[in-house]
Amino acid sequence: TPASDMVWPGRRACGARSLWARMLASLAAPMLALDNQYRVGNAGPSSSMGSGACSPRLEGIPEVGSEEVNKVEAEASRGINRKAVEWVLSIEPVKGYEKQCSEIRLAIEGEKWVECSELVEACFLSYRDEKKSNAKRPVRKKAVKRELKNREKRRRAYGEMQRIYSKDRKKAAAAVFSGAWRLWSEPREENKQFEDQKMEYWKRVLGRESDPDGRPVKPLREPAVEIEEPISLAECKKALRDLKQTASGPDGVSWSSVKSLGPGWLQYLFNSILACGYPTKSFKNSRTVLIPKTEKPSDPGEFRPLAIASVFGRVFHRILASRLGVWAPLGASQRAFQVNPAKCSTLAIIWDGKNKRWLHDAKGQFKFRGSTLPALGVEESYKYLGLQYGSKGKLKTGLELLKGMLRELKEAPLKPQQRVFLLRTNILPKIMYYLVNGRVHQYTLRECDKCVRRFLREVLHLPHDTPVSAFHACAKDGGLDIDCFESLVPMYKWQKLVSLEEVPDNLVRDLSQLPAIRKRFQLKGAQTSFNNRAEYRMFWKNKLLDNLDGFGLGEAADVPQVHSWVTDGSSLLTGEMYIKCLKIRWNVWPTAARASRGRRQAPLCDAGCRQIEGLGHILQQCNRTWDKRGARHDRIVEFVGSQVERRGFNVIKEKSFATPRGHRRPDLIIYNKDRVWIADVTICADRGAGPMALARDNKIKYYTDEDLATEVAKVAGPGAQSVVGLVWNWRGCCEKKTDEWLKKMGVPIESRRLASVRVLEGSVWCAEVFRKRTGINFAQVGGRNRSDA
Repeated sequence: TPASDMVWPGRRACGARSLWARMLASLAAPMLALDNQYRVGNAGPSSSMGSGACSPRLEGIPEVGSEEVNKVEAEASRGINRKAVEWVLSIEPVKGYEKQCSEIRLAIEGEKWVECSELVEACFLSYRDEKKSNAKRPVRKKAVKRELKNREKRRRAYGEMQRIYSKDRKKAAAAVFSGAWRLWSEPREENKQFEDQKMEYWKRVLGRESDPDGRPVKPLREPAVEIEEPISLAECKKALRDLKQTASGPDGVSWSSVKSLGPGWLQYLFNSILACGYPTKSFKNSRTVLIPKTEKPSDPGEFRPLAIASVFGRVFHRILASRLGVWAPLGASQRAFQVNPAKCSTLAIIWDGKNKRWLHDAKGQFKFRGSTLPALGVEESYKYLGLQYGSKGKLKTGLELLKGMLRELKEAPLKPQQRVFLLRTNILPKIMYYLVNGRVHQYTLRECDKCVRRFLREVLHLPHDTPVSAFHACAKDGGLDIDCFESLVPMYKWQKLVSLEEVPDNLVRDLSQLPAIRKRFQLKGAQTSFNNRAEYRMFWKNKLLDNLDGFGLGEAADVPQVHSWVTDGSSLLTGEMYIKCLKIRWNVWPTAARASRGRRQAPLCDAGCRQIEGLGHILQQCNRTWDKRGARHDRIVEFVGSQVERRGFNVIKEKSFATPRGHRRPDLIIYNKDRVWIADVTICADRGAGPMALARDNKIKYYTDEDLATEVAKVAGPGAQSVVGLVWNWRGCCEKKTDEWLKKMGVPIESRRLASVRVLEGSVWCAEVFRKRTGINFAQVGGRNRSDA
């Protein structure tokens, strides 16, 4: 029987171009040779087709009992999977979907195959994303083409980059380093003539009849019974586990909705499709998008068509493909995974012993299947293990590649934190691999580090004397977590050599002991050597804490999770605020004390405070910033109170109580029916003025009073009382027991991180207000006030 004449489930409805059609058509002989006990003959439609309860009918499905449906029923009945029918009728209803299971079961028992397909379709569409499928797009007026100004182009490219970055950071990174983002600033309206040519070209390509499959039908040696087996639970689990983020089809069902389904319910629906032998409507529709192969396509053929079908259909086809792949050889229409001499090339190097030199042979001397393989030119290269090689060996050095990628990252329309994120996740790992697996010198590593730090100082607007350790220290220790090539590359090279000594192959172990081989893995002039990453982290942490600017970050590692905002590339902060928070965190904010470093004496605060004008004084003591310090404190109190109140606790804010020792006014009184907490917030100085635990103990000591406890019990109830001190310092570090208490109260890590960020924002506002105000406290500088006159 010719493959094109085979009747398979849903062939007429699906069309010859679907994956299901191509794969099943290639299995004509095996499927027809199966034992008849698994299939039904050319029986007519069931007599019960015109009766029975039906689910709400889908648009476009013919009425049950019509001539068209009877014809489809007759064809579908020839491909019924009896094993799947028996499985559906024998299985218990899936928990939570009893009603749908009973309707599908009744349709199968009555051999109403189209109705069964309708019911499965209704189940699929119940997971449709209503926001995407039902939203009506506003009709846009055709914009008048005009030349855009540079500022408008930059804004357009920035908006598109932020949209893509928020959805798919990997795609945004590809656009940054390929330079494709530059095309986004051009007007969106394409050339009308080129658009018509493109549509006409692809209509002609996609609308023509499929070429006949000329492969001979091989006789079946053994019945392929496993193809007809019902889909197992393990197959559904694997399909859901392998499902990655992907675009939704025309039905509007997103990949996350399919991912959230239980494998048992998915197994029931897929086996129902196999049982009725008729595909659902959503499996037969797809949308086609044209993806450009080049940055500026000039020909309709420079686009790649991509058909996006239903996510349910793709998962179902993936399960079928894993079964049918063993039995279906590749057809003539298959383009990928084929041996193609045009994609190959050769490289020939000849040794000239007389003149003692290498020669490059540019003539192709090798042939494959009658075709001459082209030879690489002198300036051409090929990629091997991620590195570019040519006739002269490895072409690009790591430094050249690094400079090119940093230049693209600098020009791309990104926020500062996004540049830091892409630097850490895309550039540094690639350059590290390039340096570890290639021949490098210590000078190259040092220059790479300088290039990275120069880039960061420029995009983050940092002063030139920012500590080097601030860049390379781990984020949880107070740094930016930028890998140092000069420190890590020698360590990784040595680890590769050690790993070669432990392989089971004797030849490889002997080669690793040769002096010439060991010399290639060692760098001359390496100043520091580490055995592991932990030693590397501790080295840069100590370097940061030994610095005057980084000394106050000594307690940052006690609560490492609140510092993730530094490197995660999120939009928690604006780009401007992100830079300012880093300056506060590292104590590199411009102050008079910092500007006078190297001089004989540091200047005093010009507000008349008789204190050195350092950042700690400005944020914690200066008279000019007292109101902003209070606002910073009140903001944290309000934030903590709202977070605890969301978790079901009652909160009383800043209530004053009269006691024999004076008035006590705790920031928060948090209580439920069993417990009462008296909590007070403080934002203290950094490590230079003492540990944060000391500030917490002082708060607890101040509010531990029997008379205060009696007054609190009158308003909060007789629950067991405890006093809590909530402490942060002006650098955004959180005290360890403060974080533990917030976690105990149910405050998530995202909110605890946000509290530290808000402390830094308050410190930034204090520093900015100090720079803008000009008030002087005459009482402290010895001047006369008006009250003294």
